[in-house]
Formats: sequence, structure tokens, C-alpha cells
Amino acid sequence: MAIEVPRSLVEFILLGPEDDRRQLQDSPILGDVWVEFAKRPADRLELLITPYKENAAGTVASELADCDEIEDADIAYLQGIVAAKLSFEEVLRFVVPMTHWWNDRRIESAIESYISSPATMREDIGAILTAAGKWLRNESGAGMQDLETRKRYIALAGLILWAQDRPADPALTTASSREQIQAILEKNIAADVAAELKTVYGELDKTTTKGLVWTVSLNRRASAALRKSVPAVKADAARTLFTVDCSEIVWAVIDSGIDATHRAFIHKSGTSARIRKSFDFTTIREIVSLDNLRNAKKRKERVGNLRQRRLKNPLTDKEAEDHLQKLAEGAKDGRAIDWHLVERLVEIDPETPPPSNHGTHVAGIIAADKEGARRAPESESRTRGKPGRSSAAAARRVAEKKARSGAARTTPAPSQPQADSDDDEMSDWADGMCPDIYLYDFRVLAPTLKETEFAIIAALQYIRYINERNSYITIHGANLSLSIPHDVRNYACGRTPVCNECERLVNSGVVVVAAAGNRGYQNFETKEGLYESYAAFSITDPGNADGVITVGATHRFWPHTYGVSFFSSRGPTGDGRIKPDLVAPGERIRAPLARGEWGDLDGTSMAAPHVSGAAAMLMARYSELIGQPRRIKEILCASATDLGREKSFQGHGMLDVLRAFQSI
Repeated sequence: MAIEVPRSLVEFILLGPEDDRRQLQDSPILGDVWVEFAKRPADRLELLITPYKENAAGTVASELADCDEIEDADIAYLQGIVAAKLSFEEVLRFVVPMTHWWNDRRIESAIESYISSPATMREDIGAILTAAGKWLRNESGAGMQDLETRKRYIALAGLILWAQDRPADPALTTASSREQIQAILEKNIAADVAAELKTVYGELDKTTTKGLVWTVSLNRRASAALRKSVPAVKADAARTLFTVDCSEIVWAVIDSGIDATHRAFIHKSGTSARIRKSFDFTTIREIVSLDNLRNAKKRKERVGNLRQRRLKNPLTDKEAEDHLQKLAEGAKDGRAIDWHLVERLVEIDPETPPPSNHGTHVAGIIAADKEGARRAPESESRTRGKPGRSSAAAARRVAEKKARSGAARTTPAPSQPQADSDDDEMSDWADGMCPDIYLYDFRVLAPTLKETEFAIIAALQYIRYINERNSYITIHGANLSLSIPHDVRNYACGRTPVCNECERLVNSGVVVVAAAGNRGYQNFETKEGLYESYAAFSITDPGNADGVITVGATHRFWPHTYGVSFFSSRGPTGDGRIKPDLVAPGERIRAPLARGEWGDLDGTSMAAPHVSGAAAMLMARYSELIGQPRRIKEILCASATDLGREKSFQGHGMLDVLRAFQSI
């Protein structure tokens, strides 16, 4: 295991000392990449590469794929983004020289002077390490303001290169960050760091096209962020008074997957599920990888993996391999991604069991139909040996209990409660916001929580493709009950790749609803020990996107008493905008679970689908609102009920569907 460079040292070199942190790092390698490579210098990381201006992602991906020394990078691309698994040395040698930053005349000449004059490079690195030593000892003169970006860049790049070849000291594994930094700095390593960097600079790829790349960031992880909750937001009253029929509205649930065999999603006719289509985007990276063009063995392995899926339209090995090769060739030629080919490889049988309960629960809050679940006949073929059979089993057990109860009791006194009323397994089943709506199931959260930002972006782009292909809005809205922490070192708040993709989807006429995140109460490490507190500025992506309706959580039916849930992320955003936009019930929400069960879950993940349902109801009743996501957001925010809490906690207040209808 290589030496770990402590995060605080990385931040000092990039941004300066904590008490005078005014600098912005403007190299193309963003802060989260520096920090993660410093933590794991010898590892390959999953990265997202953003092309510069008009350059196509396919062109950037093809350029990287042509670098023969890059192996097993699994390079893939979508519109405006490239994913690759690279080592730190590969980033320095192949990606950075392709950036617009590197093409700047001052940067280029400075790097050339370092290569020709190693002594200068050694002096600049030594100056930064000396400043770091003063900062560690709390001495004056540790400022970094006079050090240009290129100097900080070469010092940190060299330090990580140096660390990747040095074995970690077991004695320092339990040491504090300060002790680890001291152990690094006292080695007098400036000359060694400069030597490592000179070696890499001597091996730079001179053939790469410059000015293709803008930034390099991490392919971030996303985590999953009804009983009385529907009446609490007055959705049941609005449905009754305004005769709302959502059967013409379609909503995308971008999550872990929906159990389409659950009886809560059966159409009122009893013949089919309301999960219109299902797509598995968890392996989109492998599907659009340029490795499929030059690595026949890997391509065949991926074909085998695809064939193990329950694809909606199964492919032969030859067809699947053909599709993978054509997608890779398209990238090589700089063409936009061919979603028609991708579609055949990601559309799965909707009855494919999901890996977790989360997506089914979220979908149930939007679309569960308790009456449909109760009246679904046991004889229906979908119950035979399939996950959805447990709802029928529950109905059978209830009937048996009632029969036993009736045999044991004669006519009870009117005031005597039914002994088995609390045990009735159907009594807690609940309607979702729109019991007749149709859903699209997009699976992006794999069981291992591997890097999924790329998969989420792919799903969002595919929704735009569907709507544009059909020349009308096929999918009216999207629910993202997931959360990606925003790192201020990388992008302006609300301008990360996933936030930008959400904005594009909103601009195309699709309502996008996102969970605020569950980071409202956190533990902090201080010199005095562990400290627990509420956390402001804790809204996560994609909730930071301006056009997205961002939803915090409150109590399911006593919101005025209990206010905003302790775990619900607080605003404002890092750049000063009011978020969350609304709050909705998010505590102990009863809804369907996978394998035909029902259960309670908590989180802003449960609050967001209430707002998705409200937006769908508005479009169902007032069709002129279809394609007007910003207008819908305005209506929902303006009609929300003020809970008397701070705006950074509650936004505009609690969702009130009835008042939203009455305001139009």
C-alpha cells in the first residue's frame, strides 16, 4: 500500500491555509480528484472528463482510446461527458496535455522551462513544502497567495507521484493527520518529488490534440437518500374534488428499480402492470465503452453478461457484439451516441426483480393503488412462483383470520372492537399520490453503490431522446430520490455534470423532482472531539440544480408540530439560492416494497415522490401545464403551507396539493 497524502495537506497546497482561504484552484484536475488520488496514489480512479466548448465527447474518448499505453481504462462517453478509469500518471501524461488549460501559452512555457531547468522546478516545489511546514507549525509566512497555479500544480502532482511508489509506514496508520504530514515533510523530499515529476514530463504524449478537455472530476457515488402522508398534503381531497385522472401521465423513477410484479402497480383492468418500460443503466459504462472496439475478449465477456440479463428483446451473441462494436465505432468517428442501439441493450423485462426495496417504495408513493392490490385475483398467472405473489398470500391470510374469528365469536356488542382489526395485514396499505399513473423504471443504483453519476446522466439523456424521438412529451416528469454530495472545490454549486443534465431536461419540458438529501444532521471532528450538530448548506446534487424541484422532509401528518425532519438537508445552496424548494412527508412512509410486501421507510427520498405526484396531478387536470416545468414549480411553491420555520429549513413550506389546484 502506498503512502497516503493527508487531505489537509492537499487542501493547503491547492487553496492555502484555513484562516486565509481565498484562492481558487484553476487547474483542470478538480479538487475531489486531487484528494482521492492523494488518499490512494497507486490506484486507478473512475473519472469524468468534460470536453472543452464545442468539442464532442466522442472525439475526446477516441483520442484517449488511441493512447496505446493506457490499458483497461474502460473509456466510455455520453453527450458532453467521457468516463475513464485512469491512474494518476495517466491523467498527467495523457489527459492534462489535452486540456485547454495546458494549451495556455503561460502554462505551456512554464512546463517547458521546468523540463529544461529541473533546478527551477526543485526550488518551486521546495518553497511550497517549506510553506507547508510553517503552516503545520503555526508559524507566520505560510501564505500561498503569491504562488501561481502552475507552481501549486507541479508541487501537488509531484507529491502524489512520489507517494505512489513509497510503501506506507504501518506505524502511521493510526496517527493523526498532523503527524502524518510531519512524517512526510521531515524527509526533505523536494528533490525526489521534482525527479518523479521530471520523469513523467519527459514521457508526455506529444501527439495528443490540445484544447479538447475542460475538466477532470470524479465519477461520484450516488446513494438512496404512506398511511397518512397522502392526506397530509391533501392529494386525496384534490383527486376527489377535481376528478383527477393521471392515466395519460407518465413518470420516470430513476432509482434502484421497481418490482413490477407488485399488485399495487396492477392496472385496474387486472391484466397488466402500470410499469410501462424498464431500463437497466447500471452497466451503461460497459455498453458505450471504446474498449469494445479494440478488445475482442472483453467485448465477448460483456456480450455474455448482457445475455444473462432478462432483456425485453433478447439478442443473439452476434447481434449483441455487433451493437457494442457499432457504438464504439461511432465514438471513434466522433458521432453522437446512438440511443437506438443502446436501447436494445438496456431495456429489460419489467418483471426483473430489483436489487433493493428503495425504488419500489419510491414508485409506490407516486403510483400505488391499494384497491387494485386488494382486488387482484389470486388466480392471476403472475402470482405463480413470482415475487408479487406475497400480496395475494397476505389477502389469503387475512381471509383465513376473519373466518377463524367469525367462527370463534358470536355477534359482538356494537362497542366491542374487532379483536383482529390491528392484525389485518391490508389495513395499512395505502394509495400513492396518483393510483392510475404510468411509470418508466430506470435502474441506476446498483447493489454495490459503485460510481453511478455517469449512469444517472445517461438515464437523463435517454429521457430527452425518447421525448425528441416521438415529437411529443412521452415522459412528463422524473423523480430522483438519490443524493450526491457537492464538493465546493470542483464546480460552482448547481453546475456539476449531473445538475447541468437535469437543467437540460427541465429546459426540454420535463419536470424534475429531487430529494434534498439526508445530511441535515452530521458529526464533526474537532480538536475537542466529536461534535454533533445540524448542518446548513447541506443540500446535495442534483437538488442543487436551480430548475429542479428540491424536496426536504417533514413529519407525515403532524408537520406543524414537529417541523422539518432532523435528517433533512438544509439550505441555502453554496451560492446563496433558497433550497429546499418545498418539504413533504418523509418519516415512516408506508408504501410497497419489493417481493410484494409493504413497509415503512424514512428520508427525503420518500418526500420527493409526493411532489412528483403533485406535479403529475396538475398536468393531468390542466393539460396546458404539460411541458411547463418551471410554471409547475412556481405553482407548487406559491401554494405551499408555511410551517413557521426558517426558509433554509422548509423552503416555501409544506406541499399543499389542494391549494395548488385552487390557485389556478
